[in-house]
Amino acid sequence: MLLRTAFLSLRNLLRGWLARLRGQRRGGADWSQTRAPLVDDDRVMLSHTHSWLRRIPNGMHPKQLCRHYPRIANRIATAWHDVPAVDRLLMDLMVDRRGNRMGFPPRIRQEIDRLYGLHAKRMTPLLRGRPQSVSPISRPAMEPLRRVRLRTPMSVSSIKR
Repeated sequence: MLLRTAFLSLRNLLRGWLARLRGQRRGGADWSQTRAPLVDDDRVMLSHTHSWLRRIPNGMHPKQLCRHYPRIANRIATAWHDVPAVDRLLMDLMVDRRGNRMGFPPRIRQEIDRLYGLHAKRMTPLLRGRPQSVSPISRPAMEPLRRVRLRTPMSVSSIKR
C-alpha cells in the first residue's frame, strides 16, 4: 500500500513537470496574466477615436476593428500623431512575437493592413530622409486641402460598409 502511494505521487509529480515543460516550449510565459485588465473606456470608442475616423479617407475606415476591438482603435487613434509609435503598434498587431497568438479574423487583419498602408504613405518621407527633388515645372498643380464639416456627429455604425 505504501509503495502504491509513493508510485502515484511520483507519477503526479512527473505529469506536472512534463506539463510545465510543454507549456514553456509552446509559448513561454502565460500572457493572459500580464495583460492589463479592461476598464470601461476600453469597451467603447472614445471621442478622439471618432475624430480620428473622420480624418481617415472613406475607403480606409476600420469599421470591424472599431466595432469588435475598440480598445485597439483607441490606442491607434491616440498614437496616430506619433509616427514611430504607430509604426511599432501596427507592426505588433500584424506580427506575432509571442508565438502562440490566435490572430485576428481575416476582415480585421485586412483593415489593419489597410491602416498600415495609409500609415506607410505618411511615413515615406521620413524613411527617405530628405524631401523629393522634383523640378517645379514637372510638378502638377495641387488644390489646397479643404475641410469638410459634418452636420451630425459620426459613429461607427453610421460609416458606410
